[in-house]
Amino acid sequence: MKLSVSVLYALLASQPDADEATAAQPDASSAATDGDAATDVASPTEDPPAAEPEVRTPAAESSPAVSPEPEPEPEPILDSERYTVAGGPDGPPFYDDADTASLRARHEIEVEPLERTEGPRWRCLIADPACGRSVEVNALAAYSFRGRQGDVSGGGNDPRWHSGRAQYDVWLNFPVMTEVVGNKKFTRMTLAPKGGLIASDGGSTWGNLGMAFRYWLGRGRWAPAVEFTSALSFKLGENARGMDNERGDWTMTRGPVGFTADVGFGLGGFGSIVVGGQYDSPFAREEISDEYRTAAGGAFFIGFRGNILWGGPAAAAVATHAVTQRSVQTP
Repeated sequence: MKLSVSVLYALLASQPDADEATAAQPDASSAATDGDAATDVASPTEDPPAAEPEVRTPAAESSPAVSPEPEPEPEPILDSERYTVAGGPDGPPFYDDADTASLRARHEIEVEPLERTEGPRWRCLIADPACGRSVEVNALAAYSFRGRQGDVSGGGNDPRWHSGRAQYDVWLNFPVMTEVVGNKKFTRMTLAPKGGLIASDGGSTWGNLGMAFRYWLGRGRWAPAVEFTSALSFKLGENARGMDNERGDWTMTRGPVGFTADVGFGLGGFGSIVVGGQYDSPFAREEISDEYRTAAGGAFFIGFRGNILWGGPAAAAVATHAVTQRSVQTP
């Protein structure tokens, strides 16, 4: 009995501790894992490479993707009057010659506008379409048909006679209608206040104050023009004979206001052919003495008017003035 217990203790002492045996015994799962790892190391498999991270710029993060806009379709041509675009080899599209000719014909535009290279003459002292405001001195020499409408003394005679007319006027032209051709500006129409003197036979002299109108029909130096003037006329004096003036010297004469007007057709600012007339209202009220009373009268005339700077109109006016003052006597 004692022997069997001793043998039992000897056997127990030779057995390892349970905890130590459990710690020393490898875990099945870990062994299996280690086996798999060993297997993997023994036969490795190629894994796919990791994707590189996307680098985004601030512009890409802030601005969304913009799709290109589609090009607009050309409008259809509805009729034959619209322009057709002809593409040029180097430059924007241009209109062809047929389109330009059609446009010029529709609006009556000159095919080749005349370009004037020279400037105004005499610093605009002679009228010119290239001038704006200007001042000119004109002289008129005309053949006149004069007459009186009656005798205030009661005689009933109606004298008419042929005479001459010399007129000197100053015009101050203002442009009221202009046009632009290329890079130049031209005057088309002017209005001018004017004033001057009118001389006729017998030393009779009138003053006149009015307006002058000129319309240019072109842009050149020799452009034709149409002129029209109208003014109030008033008698200043004449070579009257009387008790205090036996020799018939020129003296101041009282008289009412009359009216004069004319139309001219000119060439440039040099001169124009003028046709016109004048009416002198009577000065014959009952309270006026006979020595101051005047009858109604008038005149029709045709002549030439031009700028005095080139000499011809001034010489003609002075000659007409001298002849009518000395040779023509008032009936």
